[in-house]
Order: sequence, then structure tokens, then C-alpha cells
Amino acid sequence: MTETARPSFRKASPIKVVLTMLLSAIAGAAMSHMAMKVPGIRHVLSTLHLWDIPVFMLLVMLVLGVHELGHLLGGFSRGMKFLLFIVGPFQWMQTPDGIRFSLVFNLGGFAGMAAAMPNPDKQFAPQLKRLMAGGPVASLILAAVGLLAGFFLEGKPAVYLCFTGGFSFLIFLLTAIPFRAGGFMSDGMQFIEIMRGGRAVEERQSIITLMHQSMAGIRPRDLDQALVERILGYESLDPMRQVIARYYAYISAFDRGEFERARQYIEWIADHIEQYPQGFRQSMTLEICLHHALHGRLEEARHWMHRSSGGLADKSRRALVEAELALLENNKKLALEALAKARKLSRRNYDNGLRLMTEVQISLAEDKARI
Repeated sequence: MTETARPSFRKASPIKVVLTMLLSAIAGAAMSHMAMKVPGIRHVLSTLHLWDIPVFMLLVMLVLGVHELGHLLGGFSRGMKFLLFIVGPFQWMQTPDGIRFSLVFNLGGFAGMAAAMPNPDKQFAPQLKRLMAGGPVASLILAAVGLLAGFFLEGKPAVYLCFTGGFSFLIFLLTAIPFRAGGFMSDGMQFIEIMRGGRAVEERQSIITLMHQSMAGIRPRDLDQALVERILGYESLDPMRQVIARYYAYISAFDRGEFERARQYIEWIADHIEQYPQGFRQSMTLEICLHHALHGRLEEARHWMHRSSGGLADKSRRALVEAELALLENNKKLALEALAKARKLSRRNYDNGLRLMTEVQISLAEDKARI
């Protein structure tokens, strides 16, 4: 396969998006109508004040957190291992030093996420099916409990519980209904894709096998090249998997010193970056920025650095890019400070293979800064 052959993306159907929005609106109206039947609800609503807003914000986070925990519990029940849990600004991530908590802001509206790694010694599809189903099931259970309890209580507790149940039911609908939106697929769509089996499941398994290799400490240059070529050859219909395939091909080629091939892959990613979801996209735009910085293109690097703000990008990679930009601006003091930060943060990267490449790049940048 050549990089000049650029497959088309299958975009989300406008009909599915409109249908999902319509069903969500109907569900919201139904929840409101039902809530009004709770004894005394109209009186209680009239007594709500501004200081109730933080309570509702906490309830929103509770609903999102339960949904994401449902995904994790579903995965754990099939032997998957914890990787990442995010709700609002709160993040827990698996690192070589154990699970770390941190605050994360400016995720581009990315309100919640859960990630777990499959057990390579067990069948792949059953693990993913349980992981996908866990979130909507947890949301549906919370919706039933919240609404049922709200109908039996009175006053503000009834309002809070009805809100929790209604919002959780809305999340259930938005995630369980099968649809595609940009680079994301709903939980329901992913579940159906896994149920169908075939190439889509093979693509997922191949990509996750590469992730396992990298997380186990295999440097990008030493990744299974046959597997890299295989995921490139799939020509996936899913935008995220297309970009991920090029990403692994890029870091592998770059780490082996095959810079022309690496250039082709990173330029392909730059051309298709809008198809990759916000929140994740920043990790890719950082690599594009680094590519331009290493080739002395300051203005292009600044442009991509601006687009890399926020998101789930590795902090050590971000500090490395900041150092390379400082070197382009001939600010060696700032570069060395950024490199010291990058070296300190590299231990927090859960991807041990990428960490090894990052540390080599840090050393090369330090040599340039000390000349």
C-alpha cells in the first residue's frame, strides 16, 4: 500500500444524528412530564436557588462517572486491566509507578472516558462486548433507581433523584443508540460492530496488540513490523483506526531513522486530523508540531502547537515539543528547563515503549541545547 492512496472516510449519517437528537428531546420532554407528577414537585421547583446549581453539577458528574465505571466493571468482569478513568476534570491513569490522580482541564468538551486493556490470554471479542455494554447498562440501572426513588420521596431530594434518573436515562439513550459522529462511535454502534465480527474486530485486535507491545516496553523501532503493515493494509472504514494505524507507522519509521516514510505518515495524519476526535487529537497535533520543529519550520510548528492545547496528550511529549520550539527561537535556557521537565514527567507515561523513545529524543535535544 502506498501513502498516495488515501481512502475515503465514512462520515456519520445526518439522518442518524437528527434521529438521535429527536429521540433525546422526546425523552427529555417525557422525563419532565413524569417529574411534574411527583407530589409537590411544582412547589419544590419554585424554591430552587442559585446554590442548587453546584448540586446539579455534582449530579451530572455522578451520572457520567457511573456510566464510565460501568464500562470498567464490565471489562474487569472479563479480565481486562485498568488503564484510564476520567470524569469532568478528574483523571486516574495507570502509570509505571501505579495509578496516578491528576486534574485535567480544557479537554474540548470531553466529559468522561474509561479505558481498559484486554487480557491477551483470553478471547478478544467477549472482553470488548462486556466493556461496551457495561456503560449503558450502568446508566439504565441508575436511571431506574433514581426515578423510582424520586417518585416515593418529596421535596428537594425528589427533585435531585428525578434529575439524576432522567439525565442517566438520557445518557443511556445517547450511548446505546447505534450511530457514528465524526471520529466517535456510540457504545451501541461499537457493540454491533464487535457482534458482527470480521475485519473490524481483527483491526481492533491488531491495534491493541501493538499497544500491548509498546506498553510492555518495546520501543517503536522494535514493534512488530508485519503487524504495522497489516493495520495499514486494512484500510479501515473507521476514521480513528485509520489515524491510529498511521500513528504507529509514523513513530516506528521515525525511531528507525526512516525519515522519508515518517514524513509521509505524519503529513497524512495532518491532512486528516479533523476526522480524529477532540480530546485525543492533541496527542497527534503535538507530533505534527514536533515534526515541523525538528525540520526548522518555526511558524508551522507554532501553528500546530496552538492547536495542541489541552487534551489527553502525554505531558513529557508536550514538554519535549516546547523545548524544540525554544531551540528554534535560540532560547537555550528555556529549552533546558523544558527538557528537565520532560525527563521528570516521562516516568508518568503509561506507554513504556514510547517513553524510551522520548528519553532518547530528550537526550538529543539536551545535546543541541548545550552546544
